[in-house]
Amino acid sequence: MKAPPARPFLALAALVGSVSLVASGAGASVTSPLVPSFPPGAHAATHVVALRATFHGTMSLLWSSSSVKVTSLVGTGTIPGAGAGTLKGTGLSSPSGSCDPFSGTGSITTAKGALVLRVVSSAKQSACAAGSAAPTTVSVKGVATVVSGRGIYLAAKGNLAIRGSFSIQSTAAGSTESDRFTATLVGKLTVK
Repeated sequence: MKAPPARPFLALAALVGSVSLVASGAGASVTSPLVPSFPPGAHAATHVVALRATFHGTMSLLWSSSSVKVTSLVGTGTIPGAGAGTLKGTGLSSPSGSCDPFSGTGSITTAKGALVLRVVSSAKQSACAAGSAAPTTVSVKGVATVVSGRGIYLAAKGNLAIRGSFSIQSTAAGSTESDRFTATLVGKLTVK
């Protein structure tokens, strides 16, 4: 009887849009995890990891006559069990009222691992302005789907709830601005 062929197990690492997976936070860098070796027919065990982190940072906005782009979002925070981390991302919304859906891509990177995230525009995602004109505060809520993970988040699957806020100064087409933001991401992920 012939033994079944060994299945390769690869660490996933994806680059989504213009999101960089460069580690930061105390100058740490993320290295690729060692690929585990399993006997033929064996499967890596999975387990659940809880993630809860609040990030504070700066986001850059570019307004047009029909949309607003988050051209850069960079924040830092601490993730229990993973240490200091950096949240990076980009996004897009086409405001037509005081509450509008948004989409985007992003990453969370720590010295122990990294996650790539995607937010798809839907009724689950909303950016709601407190006032009818700028300057005003915008509250954000939504769900980020994990696209891939490495390190302690190897082969991660799951969703993270997003809650956050930032203030805008102008909505004039062609204007750019840099604003402070706060975002909390919470969820349970299945990892290898």
